[in-house]
Amino acid sequence: MSGPDPHRPKEVRLVGRNALGVDWQDHHGSIFPFEYLRSACPCRACREPRVRGGAEAWPAEITREEGGLRIRWRDGHESVFGGRQLRELCRCVLCTGGR
Repeated sequence: MSGPDPHRPKEVRLVGRNALGVDWQDHHGSIFPFEYLRSACPCRACREPRVRGGAEAWPAEITREEGGLRIRWRDGHESVFGGRQLRELCRCVLCTGGR
């Protein structure tokens, strides 16, 4: 593979009060509302529908890790998103094909 890995976050920033912005190595930009990220947590416990319903959707800490992000939520839960996993959550017109 030549060039930058498109699945690696280049810059991470807050967008307003309720969302996270990610600029990718390939210059694409994504905006993820906190509530969307919390509901998309890939951990085993969060895949259980009964757990997701009342989950706290406000981050206490956001940390860039090798190729991805770790989010610690106010309720103490942590979500870890690999770069590819996070990029696949992008709901922009380019990534969804307008769906």
